[in-house]
Amino acid sequence: MFYLFLLAHMIADFALQPLWLVRRKRYWYGLVIHIGLVLVCMLALGLLEPAARALWPAMLAIGAIHFLADWWKVNYGDGLFKQPLVPYLLDQVIHIGTLVLVLSLVVPPAQLWSPDAVAYGWLAIYLNAYMLAALAVPITLIVLFDPSFRHAAQAAHARARSLLAAVVVLSLSLLAGPLALPVTLAGLAWALRRPASQHPLDTPSGIMAVVFVAATTGALLAGLR
Repeated sequence: MFYLFLLAHMIADFALQPLWLVRRKRYWYGLVIHIGLVLVCMLALGLLEPAARALWPAMLAIGAIHFLADWWKVNYGDGLFKQPLVPYLLDQVIHIGTLVLVLSLVVPPAQLWSPDAVAYGWLAIYLNAYMLAALAVPITLIVLFDPSFRHAAQAAHARARSLLAAVVVLSLSLLAGPLALPVTLAGLAWALRRPASQHPLDTPSGIMAVVFVAATTGALLAGLR
């Protein structure tokens, strides 16, 4: 069950949180919109796993804690640390820790952690891996290298390129076997020689970070099969 709820979190926090919503979370209506999306994503799990429908009280608790964590981050957390990456990562730790804590109170351990105990458990693991490599890592790199969004005009195209690179590398790691490494290295060499823009995601360090996480995640998943 945890992997399904983690997928809902990844979708709400990364796929459905564009820059305009991030900026509006400093106002109450922005937080309400975001938490509404968090709840919708969790409630939608009932379409995949019938047992999740009975967990609506847990979903409300998770949503409430998510609201408080985000409210603290935008009102206090961002001002406590010089490096924006710190409150950003702390926020994610709180969100994922909340999933573990709340779900562990209402879901038996075997059902909580075994991907075979729920419908689409393994699919959720794979989708989480793609979300991590293709969305979460690029956003984390933006927070680290461009916290003031100076390159916001280039961000959409840079994120699209990072998403494509992550999906291709992760898929190669899962499916291509011995061909994965040479193909990835060839693509990496080409990308490093011809950076598409000055956006942090298009710099050598940004490209290598995305590729490294995607390749590592793919290798770990391949080992689980």
